[in-house]
Amino acid sequence: MERPELENERRRRPPKDKEKVVQCAAKRMLALVPATKPPAPPANHVQLAALAVDLNVRMRSADMPAAMQERVIRHSRVLLDTNADNKRFNPTHLAMCLKKEFDALYGPAWHCIVGKSFGSFVTHASGGFVYFSIDKLSFLLFKTEVRPVVATKKPPLLLKYKS
Repeated sequence: MERPELENERRRRPPKDKEKVVQCAAKRMLALVPATKPPAPPANHVQLAALAVDLNVRMRSADMPAAMQERVIRHSRVLLDTNADNKRFNPTHLAMCLKKEFDALYGPAWHCIVGKSFGSFVTHASGGFVYFSIDKLSFLLFKTEVRPVVATKKPPLLLKYKS
C-alpha cells in the first residue's frame, strides 16, 4: 500500500527548477503561434486549373511546366473528341499520338500510357512527368533521359569453344 502513495507524492511535488518550466511553456507558446499564409499560386497555375475544370480533366500528379501541361491536356481532349464517334475506341492509338506529338516538340524519349486501369512505377527526367484523367480514362506521359552510346576502341574478346 505504501508504494502507490509514494508515486502520488512524486506527482504532487512541484518541480525543483522553475526556469525549465518557463522555458517549456515558452516553447509551447511558440508552437501555438499561427503559421503565415502559404504563397498564392502563380497566375499560370490558376489558368491551368481553370482549363482543367473547363475540359473535365483531373490532374493527379505533375512535374512539368504549365505550358507543357496545357498542351498535353488540350491535345488529349482533342484526340478524345475526334475518336468519340468511333465505337471501337483504341487507347493505344491515343498513347501513340501523344507520344509522337511530344517527341516532335520536345525531343525524343517520351513514353505514354493510356487506359482505364493500370499500375505504374516509373523514373522520369526532371520536368517531364504528368498523370491526369479525362472522364474515365487515365493518361500517363513521361520523359526519360537519353544518353549516347560510346563505342569502345577494342572489340570484345570472343571466346573460342572447342568442339
